[in-house]
Amino acid sequence: MRTPPSWLVIEPCTDADLGVIKTGKEAQVNLVQRTGADGDTCQFARKRYLPREVKSKGELEALGVQRASTFVNDVQYREGRQFRKSRDRRAIERMSTYGKRLLQDRWTGHEYEIMTRLWNAGLNVPFPIAYSDDVFDLEYIGDDTQAAPQLQSARLSRLELENAFDQLVAGLRLLVAEGLAHGDLSAYNLLWWEGQLVFIDFPQAVDIAENLAGLDFVHRDVVNVCTWFQRKGLEIDAEEVFADLLGFL
Repeated sequence: MRTPPSWLVIEPCTDADLGVIKTGKEAQVNLVQRTGADGDTCQFARKRYLPREVKSKGELEALGVQRASTFVNDVQYREGRQFRKSRDRRAIERMSTYGKRLLQDRWTGHEYEIMTRLWNAGLNVPFPIAYSDDVFDLEYIGDDTQAAPQLQSARLSRLELENAFDQLVAGLRLLVAEGLAHGDLSAYNLLWWEGQLVFIDFPQAVDIAENLAGLDFVHRDVVNVCTWFQRKGLEIDAEEVFADLLGFL
């Protein structure tokens, strides 16, 4: 596990948006440069969750995003995440404006909590810095010339592919040992940087014990990523990997 960034807090400070790193179905990630009063600077990634309601181009621009969320059918991921107040539960069931706001807040906080837990457990994830409302700040993986590429677009040698797969299995074992399923794992939600596989995007992560479909999510994650490695020429058996993971529950 990497050492946490030393620049976690620079006060007072100003932030400058350096542009979009990537846009996914539920969030947009921008590169931000933070400058302290003494002139010291650092860069980090700012993940902004896309609005769930369709908005006009002007409204989206005002929010600093390019489009609305295209993530649908998230009810299967929410199973096991409880809203204590009956008013909140009713709002979620009706999907009122207030209910959608609750879901947005829970989505953000959930990812921060999961990534903090996994960082502490030793999984190779970007360090989670802080979150508020629909924004999540986390460690930037990359350098001054480029952000770390998604695994699906990284150019790996045969030896690097084998190394990446070994890191994948080790990471999945750790995830399952923590009682969690990523829930949407693919070569698009893994980064490859300086010989290291980095797991990202955990808003949909589920507790295997609390979610009735928990093991189904684990199996789907395994099949998705193993299929990608198979297409790259590795001879692996997704069912064997899944069976191995069950021993870490």
